[in-house]
Amino acid sequence: MYEEFRSGNPDFKVLNYVSDIKEAEIAGDWPIEVGNVQVTYNLSAKDAPVNVNDKGMRLLKRQSDGSWKFTLDGLK
Repeated sequence: MYEEFRSGNPDFKVLNYVSDIKEAEIAGDWPIEVGNVQVTYNLSAKDAPVNVNDKGMRLLKRQSDGSWKFTLDGLK
């Protein structure tokens, strides 16, 4: 999905990203984060910046190598 987005928007650039986690809980190998995200981005150099303020939750899963991977990003 991300590769397709990037190929269709080669000039996409994140200008600002702030994640404000209000609550976090770990249940086994499943961390759950609840909070707010503020993002400013440009789809291309000619477009005006877009500001997004989202609230929601994210679910991660511990991988076999010990790293974490997003399983669900429920920001809205």
